[in-house]
Amino acid sequence: MPESEDPKKVSNNDLRNAQFGGGFINAENVNAQRIGGDILNFFLGQQTAPVGNPARPENQRLLLAQVKHEVAARLEQSLHNAVLINLGKQLQPQQVKRPWDAEIKIGLKPPESLPDTTTILEVFDDSAIAGKLLILGKPGSGKTTTQLELAQALIIRAEEQPSCPIPVAFNLSTWKDDKHSMRDWLVAELKSKYGVRKDIGEGWVDNHQLLLLLDGLDELESVRQELCVQAINQLLQSECRPQYIVVGSRSEEYTNYKTRLQLNGAICLQPLTKNQIFTNLIDVNHSGIWQTINDDPNLLELVKTPLLLSVTILAYQEIAIDKWQKLISTKDRFQYLLDAYVQRMLIRLINGTAYVKQKPPTDRQTQMWLIRLAQQLEGESQTEFLIENIQPSWLPFNNLRKAFHIVVEIITKLTVGLTFAIIIWLSDRLTNGLILGVIVGATTIKPNSEINTFEAIRWSYERVKTALRILLICWFISSILIDAPIAMVIGKTDKLIGGVIVTL
Repeated sequence: MPESEDPKKVSNNDLRNAQFGGGFINAENVNAQRIGGDILNFFLGQQTAPVGNPARPENQRLLLAQVKHEVAARLEQSLHNAVLINLGKQLQPQQVKRPWDAEIKIGLKPPESLPDTTTILEVFDDSAIAGKLLILGKPGSGKTTTQLELAQALIIRAEEQPSCPIPVAFNLSTWKDDKHSMRDWLVAELKSKYGVRKDIGEGWVDNHQLLLLLDGLDELESVRQELCVQAINQLLQSECRPQYIVVGSRSEEYTNYKTRLQLNGAICLQPLTKNQIFTNLIDVNHSGIWQTINDDPNLLELVKTPLLLSVTILAYQEIAIDKWQKLISTKDRFQYLLDAYVQRMLIRLINGTAYVKQKPPTDRQTQMWLIRLAQQLEGESQTEFLIENIQPSWLPFNNLRKAFHIVVEIITKLTVGLTFAIIIWLSDRLTNGLILGVIVGATTIKPNSEINTFEAIRWSYERVKTALRILLICWFISSILIDAPIAMVIGKTDKLIGGVIVTL
């Protein structure tokens, strides 16, 4: 068995691929297939209690509420919450191409470390950066969490000041089409993620009413990452260029691009210092493992990333300090740490409420599933696992994918066809209902190949009226095709006249 499939071994690569990356695994959102294209969304929209200053339009307050809920949930579930540290930041102006650099010939300004107390909001607000910022860092350095912390502060500002643009968080890994402009992609993401109607989304993008938080540039396929940088630059040069934009990426990938983002500034998140690590371990009463970490320079270097320090803190209860200290190599100590973390997470899972009425899976089964999931995420260029993002393409065999689509299409056509048949039957006759139900179900409904999600629903009276209009038109057509000969004979012209009046 290859090492990656051995449930007793969880390598650093497996850990990176399963990426806590954004720092969380979210299983709380609702997973829903958008049956029949937009059939559900035709009748149902999204509704969340609006937040913010009443002077702001209600649809913007609804979007603000959704983003606020999303950011709070992601931060709460973030693995980095185990490490509450203001991360070190280094200004790296050479990583961006500022608009004025071409006009003012100056030497490259060297990287500059910021004071330890500098917050990400202060960096964002700095007059030299003016809200156009690139956040770089190594894997597990806290890029996504830092961006979420910035989003939280900007949401508070947007709630208080109705003139401030609304922060929206998107992951660039969903930019699948190279020919898709960044402006059109933003509109599509607003509709897909937040349920914003296309025309409203276009207005918000074109009128600079959004503050863009774009993460995961490095999660795209390597051949497409620089194309995405170019697409962002085109957006920044267009008429709908945003006033404020933040982009996050791993520094290793970004520094290999020939193209630089046309932003005002860049920061690179710095590794934790020895003092930060020690202080954090003391704060959570885990000082017992400090000596082992401090005595091994290689292990100390690994734990300088917030991700791995978080893993260490969470795994503490499963670590036998004496046994850990007796291990000679850094590799063995690191493997022991990862095994302890996995064991701790498995215990927490079993002690939870997920398996009250059924037998929990074995440790071997769980680890094999997690390895499979990590491999799938790597293949999809994703670092965050969201249940609602699982797609039919994740099924392992082509026959299973085809069977899934066939079953969904059959259920969709039967549901819609029978609904139309029953409605027309109740208002007219069974024959008409069955004929129209078959026609509508067989010809007008085509399920999407991907699963889309929504968090909340509400009735849309405009869409209901449109649906009723379509229903009446179908009823009128059925009257012409089936009842017209009878009406001409027995004088039932009132039905035809009524149908014509309704459809005018």
